Amino acid sequence: MLADVTYQMSRFSPANLSPVPIEPRPCALPYGLTWRDFGEFLPGFVRAEGARAWVSHEIRGLHKGTNSCIVAVGYLDVDGARLTQTVFCKRSEEPARAEAARYAFLTARGFPTPRLLYSAVRGDEVVVLEFVPTVGVEPNDVDELIGLIARLNTLEAPPPEAFVLPPGMPAAEFSARVMAALTSLAAHPAVPVTVDPESWFAAYKRAAAAVEALPMALNHGELFLQQIGWSRGRLVMFDLETMGLRPRFIDIATTLSGLAAYSGREERDLFAHYLETVRDLTGVVVDEAEAWKEALLVRLVNAYQGLPWRIDNAGHPDIAKTPTDLALGLHDDLQTLGLLD
Repeated sequence: MLADVTYQMSRFSPANLSPVPIEPRPCALPYGLTWRDFGEFLPGFVRAEGARAWVSHEIRGLHKGTNSCIVAVGYLDVDGARLTQTVFCKRSEEPARAEAARYAFLTARGFPTPRLLYSAVRGDEVVVLEFVPTVGVEPNDVDELIGLIARLNTLEAPPPEAFVLPPGMPAAEFSARVMAALTSLAAHPAVPVTVDPESWFAAYKRAAAAVEALPMALNHGELFLQQIGWSRGRLVMFDLETMGLRPRFIDIATTLSGLAAYSGREERDLFAHYLETVRDLTGVVVDEAEAWKEALLVRLVNAYQGLPWRIDNAGHPDIAKTPTDLALGLHDDLQTLGLLD
């Protein structure tokens, strides 16, 4: 098993992912929002006079809320009573990462997300969502998370205009970055397997070509425990900026090793539960052996594509996998799929 098992167990619990209450710090409404905007969703709100806002929680995670924040507001209602509400605000600077239409589609299909309270486009898109106090799941909730992934993957006819994927880096430039990352991995003194950059890159190109022909489905795209949480007693998914049509198994494939480490269960058992849930939702029976190969292929390509970023950020406290873990993971999947020369 990969060397990050202890890391996974300690870092990805709700105790370590959930927002932390802090000493209230007065603030202006963020991202150009106004009290008129907040009046669209605050119960009983009648006027800005006497209303105030403050930062109430610290966001955890890699980006520490660069374009997001948790804000509490206090105001007087129509009867003069003082009410408070805590909300999550987020700004999307790129149109392809806008989230309001995605939340609207998922809500209309009954898929659980935090409630979208307000959205506006004034250059950037800004969304206001209900506050999710508990982020992540406990190990015994992993089956529920797998069910959530299956529900997302089986949603039909997502509107293309709402799920436009951000443009990628030019192919030649990205290939050069992958090759440089493999070269760095090969030279790392702690990596216990032989990494041959040329042959491993050739395997990546073959695998990537095969993945392009695979069936597609709606997927989050960057899913792990930081993008799910508990609201009103149900598990919800958020941070939808990367959601779109992708190879159908990408979310489950890229979370399997972490979920297995976190829950102490086998990857194949978790994947079998996923396929059973898909069957229950759709009536479609998928051959497990073929589906497993497809999932490994998708995971392999995703691991290659994330390698430059992970190598560049190796050692960051919020990055779980070490260069050793990355090399072993690639090696194992390459070997299983018969792609090593």
